[in-house]
Amino acid sequence: MAVSDRMTTIDLFKAVQGSDIAIAFGNAPLVFGIAAQLFHISGIVLILTPTLLVALRIAGTGLVDYSAAQLERKSRVYVATGLLFVVFSGLFMLIPSATLYQPNPAFQLKLILLPVALAFHYGFLARIAKEEFSQKWLAKIIALFMALLWFAVGMAGRAIGFLAA
Repeated sequence: MAVSDRMTTIDLFKAVQGSDIAIAFGNAPLVFGIAAQLFHISGIVLILTPTLLVALRIAGTGLVDYSAAQLERKSRVYVATGLLFVVFSGLFMLIPSATLYQPNPAFQLKLILLPVALAFHYGFLARIAKEEFSQKWLAKIIALFMALLWFAVGMAGRAIGFLAA
């Protein structure tokens, strides 16, 4: 394949937006778009709330009747449900107007922050929530940084509507 034959990001987003499923989503009644936004916000809350509670517990405050490990185990189902809500509702919102999202700096920031937040969440949270984690100061920093990452993802998503390309 020649260099000029490579598909650019905007070409990919144009192809997505021109797909049959994008057209069907775009022609869906307004109530589906409203529902997608409500599910998206609910998903964000389902991710942020337990993550913040675990991070605060790791930092030594919050729900002191539970260990951080107990909170982390109990919160997994909420975070997983939130991720499902966010991904599917986000796709429902993105696909019909992909070319509007692609050049948006807030959307681009969200696409960078989201995998970083996921990597920290699934790479570190269970490990640092364990009481036997030896470096408590590092666990606190990682937990609070991870919570801030998730808030940054949410804020970048919220900024999408306010920033134009």
